[in-house]
Amino acid sequence: MSSGLDTLPPELLQLIWDRLGAADTSSLRLVSKRIKEFSNRHFSVVNFKTVRTNLDQSSLQRLVDVANNIHHAINVTCLYFENAVDTVLGRNTHWDRRPSGPVTNRSAAAETLQYLLVHKLVNCRSFVIKHADDHMMTDEVGDTIEDEYNYDGLSTGDTTNLLFTVIAETGLMVKSLTISNWGYKGSNRVGGPIPTAKLSLDLFRQSRFKIPWTDLYELILEYEISHDQYDWIFDLISCASNLQILSLGFEDESGNFLKRLASATSAPPLCKLTLASAKLSGQLILDLLNNFKGSLVDICLRYVGSDEDSSWNSILAFLAEKPLQLRRLSLFYLCESWDSWNSNVIHFPALRKVMNVDSMIVTDVHEKDIDRGLGGQMDNVMKLKYLECSGTVMGVSYKGSEMKMALETLAKAAELGV
Repeated sequence: MSSGLDTLPPELLQLIWDRLGAADTSSLRLVSKRIKEFSNRHFSVVNFKTVRTNLDQSSLQRLVDVANNIHHAINVTCLYFENAVDTVLGRNTHWDRRPSGPVTNRSAAAETLQYLLVHKLVNCRSFVIKHADDHMMTDEVGDTIEDEYNYDGLSTGDTTNLLFTVIAETGLMVKSLTISNWGYKGSNRVGGPIPTAKLSLDLFRQSRFKIPWTDLYELILEYEISHDQYDWIFDLISCASNLQILSLGFEDESGNFLKRLASATSAPPLCKLTLASAKLSGQLILDLLNNFKGSLVDICLRYVGSDEDSSWNSILAFLAEKPLQLRRLSLFYLCESWDSWNSNVIHFPALRKVMNVDSMIVTDVHEKDIDRGLGGQMDNVMKLKYLECSGTVMGVSYKGSEMKMALETLAKAAELGV
């Protein structure tokens, strides 16, 4: 067995490794010295492309160990800050914290993180900050109070400010950033808040903070953003001249931020735009599409309400009349009233009874199965998304060149109520 593997050319070994999971890769490393040497890079890619840390002392030490291994460090491209169900970010670690204010990078742990990113993890330019559970306190009505933590850890806002301070101080060029604060008690439409007091907004306005985002490719923000944070977020998007994927999951009932984005004079070349927890009109959607004309081909709307003067039938029909360059459209949990989600949710019951519309395939088959069934040429296909408890069609995703026909079909099929 081992001699057979030893005689295989590198190209065939690579094909084998590409089809193995982490456990199998680890086992095969024991076969021979040659196989172990060959697998070092692939093993590192599989196991260390994304490194997770909760920034406590033991987790930081593991990060140091990875960074000091030349085979692993070079393959780390993403650092994932996460507090899992039974952990808290940064617990039992000293952080330089201003009273009721932001965490700085003036602590041994912060200096270690900064040193590793600059000198060791030189390819790590993607970052994920995810609050995964309910360590936050709530007030008498259940609203989250993030700036009143009763433990010695880091909140989502603390972690965000720590990372941003390191980026500003070092000039790290960021490729991808995700900030998600969804794991908290409250609405399922928008993530928990990050109080402005947790953020060094004066720093965010400086040019040394803006320059590192010029290479940003993907930006995902899923937390409740207050109006006084709109300026720096808009500036960040404006600085990201190469931004292609943008996902905004914060509550924008007035639509002011999206209107500002739709009229921006220096719009990045977006390919995919995801909007959640916003209030939209057909004209606002069209303005967004027109401002990114020539690049935007994929749009996703979820937990989105229509404005007072529009219905989703009229919005979809309005868009069907316009010459759009869209190739993919995803809709889920649309609503016609911002305040009454349960009774005003859009669903598409008629689509359950129709398996094709003209040349378009309408199906509930998994997208990968569709792709295989069509020989890899998945085009003009509408995928249905069901609400598990009732089997109601709560959303659809369409991919293809017949966007006008897809929008017309959806405009006719959309109905209120579940």
